[in-house]
Amino acid sequence: MSSLILASICMIASCTRGADAFAPVYSFASKTSTSALNAENKLTLIDDPDTVAAPVAFRLSDATKKTDGEEAVIMCHIDCIAKINDVDYVIGFPADHAVDIAYVEEDDDGEEGLVLIETDDPLMDKLFPIAKDLVQQDEDAKLALYRTPATLTLAGNLAMDNDEDEDEDDEEEVADLLLTFECEGKEYDLVRPTDLMLLVGKEDGDNKEQRVLIDDEESEQIMPTLMEMLGI
Repeated sequence: MSSLILASICMIASCTRGADAFAPVYSFASKTSTSALNAENKLTLIDDPDTVAAPVAFRLSDATKKTDGEEAVIMCHIDCIAKINDVDYVIGFPADHAVDIAYVEEDDDGEEGLVLIETDDPLMDKLFPIAKDLVQQDEDAKLALYRTPATLTLAGNLAMDNDEDEDEDDEEEVADLLLTFECEGKEYDLVRPTDLMLLVGKEDGDNKEQRVLIDDEESEQIMPTLMEMLGI
């Protein structure tokens, strides 16, 4: 995942993915907390169910980076808004299941780990159509895979088995395996991260009804402050 994403964050009370600045667009009740570092920095949690339930479109900051077959936007539920240096950053989580295509690789210590493939990686041009076709083959599940900005998304009712006999001392899984396939002699997995994925965007000057995902440079600038505000 790129730094557009607060990836693998799950210990935030519904805060992954905020709104005084958006009051003209949304009507909601909110709770506000202020960062100890800067009195001007403020975190507004959205606690109106109707506002949280209504998904909002997030788009790439640079439309020219959109690849063939990629959706123009990713729909997200807004959970909170962080005002940092007088800029309102919306934090949302994908409305559909966030999933990744990955492969297993050993590190220098011989430990296996998942290597995630970015949605804009040229390799994804080969892998995504295969995974999409495999998902569609299960007609009973009625699932659909989309190449959305920042992360792939899987729409539909994804039923996962819960192993109640699993040893609590076992290392926590970082992702659920959905399917495995081969491409050019190499094995790849479609996985769903177990941690909540958060996306960060800000107001779109061209369309007040959608948000723009922040780029890597802006992410590096605000992320330390944002993570402290979220208590991470």
